[in-house]
Amino acid sequence: MKPESRGIQTAESSDLLSAFFTDRKVSLKFGRDRENTYLIGPIQPSPCTWACPAGVNVKAYVSLIAAGRFQAALDVVRERNPLPGICGRICTHPCESYCNRNQIDDPVAIRELKRFVADYELAHPPVKNKPIPRSRNERVAIIGSGPAGLTAANDLVRKGYGVTVFEALPEPGGMLVAGIPAFRLPRDIIEAEIDFIRNLGVEIKTNTRISGKQALGKLLKKGFQAVLIAVGAHKGKKLNIPGEEEYTGIIDCVDFLNQVNFGNPPRVGEKVIVIGGGNSALDSARTALRLESKEVYIVYRRSRREMPADEAEIAEAVREGIKIHYLAAPKQILGRNGRVTGLECLKVKLGEPDASGRRRPVPIKGSEFIVEADTIISAISQKPDLSFLGSEELETTSRGTLQVDEETLATSRPGIFAAGDATTGPRTVIEAIAAGHVAAGAIDRYLNHEPLTEAAKPIKPELEIRVDLKKERKIPRAKAPMVPISHRQNNFREVELGFTEAAAVAEAKRCLRCGPCSECFICVPECPKEVTLMSLPGDREEALFRLPPEVRPEKHNHAPWKGVFTGQGKRYSFNLNPVLPFVKETLCRGCGDCVAVCDYSALQLFPTQNELSFARIDENRCRGCGTCVAVCSTSALTPRYFDQRWLTNKLSAIQPEKTNVVVFTCSWNGSQIDGPALSDMESKNTNVVLLRLMCSGQIEPAFVLRAFDQGADRVLITGCREDRCHYEFGAKQATGTFEKIRQLLFLMGMDSERIRFERLTDKDPVKFIELVKRFTEETGRNENRPKEKERVAL
Repeated sequence: MKPESRGIQTAESSDLLSAFFTDRKVSLKFGRDRENTYLIGPIQPSPCTWACPAGVNVKAYVSLIAAGRFQAALDVVRERNPLPGICGRICTHPCESYCNRNQIDDPVAIRELKRFVADYELAHPPVKNKPIPRSRNERVAIIGSGPAGLTAANDLVRKGYGVTVFEALPEPGGMLVAGIPAFRLPRDIIEAEIDFIRNLGVEIKTNTRISGKQALGKLLKKGFQAVLIAVGAHKGKKLNIPGEEEYTGIIDCVDFLNQVNFGNPPRVGEKVIVIGGGNSALDSARTALRLESKEVYIVYRRSRREMPADEAEIAEAVREGIKIHYLAAPKQILGRNGRVTGLECLKVKLGEPDASGRRRPVPIKGSEFIVEADTIISAISQKPDLSFLGSEELETTSRGTLQVDEETLATSRPGIFAAGDATTGPRTVIEAIAAGHVAAGAIDRYLNHEPLTEAAKPIKPELEIRVDLKKERKIPRAKAPMVPISHRQNNFREVELGFTEAAAVAEAKRCLRCGPCSECFICVPECPKEVTLMSLPGDREEALFRLPPEVRPEKHNHAPWKGVFTGQGKRYSFNLNPVLPFVKETLCRGCGDCVAVCDYSALQLFPTQNELSFARIDENRCRGCGTCVAVCSTSALTPRYFDQRWLTNKLSAIQPEKTNVVVFTCSWNGSQIDGPALSDMESKNTNVVLLRLMCSGQIEPAFVLRAFDQGADRVLITGCREDRCHYEFGAKQATGTFEKIRQLLFLMGMDSERIRFERLTDKDPVKFIELVKRFTEETGRNENRPKEKERVAL
């Protein structure tokens, strides 16, 4: 009986997968199992990574900490954040606000885990990092050594450019060293992280102010092909209230913290008032307390709920004895004999939201009150000081910041870019790091004469049964120890202490590992999800589909799992194909080659009674890369899916009337592209057949020879760099396989140029598409196309 007669339909296109599995509840049934309803849809990025402005792969490094691989975790952080120890202390951690554990108990302590791996390296120093070889003639000048400038310098020197950073202050770090007190950010941490970047080959010139007539033009004339302005926002805004210009004892928070941090603290007296509600206000108040002030007040015109400072910083300030006047606005500064004596304030209530989205303070008539003070510190906001530009013609905004293109951070003058607080006003360190990445990318494209705007990435989504957070067990969040209040007086000792190894590992294990598995290029054996491929009958396409540990159909003789899904009143049959191989013990000779290439210890040799051995797979540890299958000389290791039948079905897409390019590729290096992107790689006379395997190490010479036999004109293999392989050993295996195939083609009298092997450095679909298009264009221009008689007979 045909499936349609039982109410089950077959599908003509894999678009059905996207149509049904988009945040809908869909009923799935495997074989004789009971039908269950699940919420299934494309896997979205981990919310923590999505929330991080710099795009740090949070799940990857937290998973590595859970596995005790601390240096590897730090390497992951440094891919997108060159200042892990700094951000591990002062980042506002938006990632934690979006952590899915918020729906269960408390978010994972992501910031503290980042600090832990950075501190671990300092306690266990590795070999000193070496300079990046200079591969480009172009030089880039960066004005300012804050987070944005340092990040851009880090990125550009890694791309091979010569980079020089100019800093007006006596020490590099910008606001990190000038505006954040040592009890929150120790100076040795700043120095160590900047030295790491300097050791890559970045030249940093301190006490060097770029200013004067045509300052930027002079830099370009000195041989710099591009300039990045990253001067931060070091100029405090005025209160604009009566008395501000009449008395001494009024100081801006930036000047105040700058003087303290550079060893010249001002005399503030016994009573200090700080006006403002941000982290700079909290830093100023807690610093004044350490300068032996007896009473420190904060005056803030909204409630604690609207206060932009980090909640933990507010709590510590209160614990240290700082008093906060909420819903109070400064009215005028009072003084006597030219010296500040106090601040007259006005009580307010909150009205309708203003442009910032927060409720506007509305004065309450007759509610004036006075707070006595010897010093008043203004911490209402800052803006960049652009006076150094002189007569340079750069457009600015009404807020006194540099006008830049939002996507590229290019200014109104070609070759001049700007990033960080100089373009946005005061923001967070992690936002400045994100801006540094954007600027470096745009500068790289500018120097390569490419469009400044980065192309969109057409990613084909993976599918997964969504996690039911209600069933997750509550686990208390680890808390970092703090220095007692009694030990904080009259010193700038760091207040918050870091995790121990045991605490860090335990906290990392609280992570739910949300998001696509491909986020973590180092796939750890502890991952509980099983990778499968969903396919529809009669369709050559498939989709990666992940099964959580609680959903495991019965396995029957290594065959695909058969099932049906129900949606919109229809039932469709499907196959779920496990990617894990199995061993035919009668063919195994116990050579151990498979054990040697498995980085997950998923294969072991077991002795038999006749003193021979055979391999056995631990399916809980196997990741399904297929490398073991490729090295097995007796075909004892058999794939459940990527076999000759799968290959033959895929190669049926070859069109004899066209030039056919077959592309074998790893699933993790950017090949998960959508349908339009695939069509865009082809031309009128060229047909591209894309074959995605779990890993390029799974490719066997027989696969490529079969492609030529079926009519391929040229074959492209794309793999990963050996140090960035998702499966660690696969890239090495692919390199060896490629050389074997070239030798085979030579022995068979075929042109070895018909095959090429290319490595991709990251999971970038745009780069993958560009690579395939270039290869396809070369194929189309080849006037000596292989004739039909040259095709391989197997």
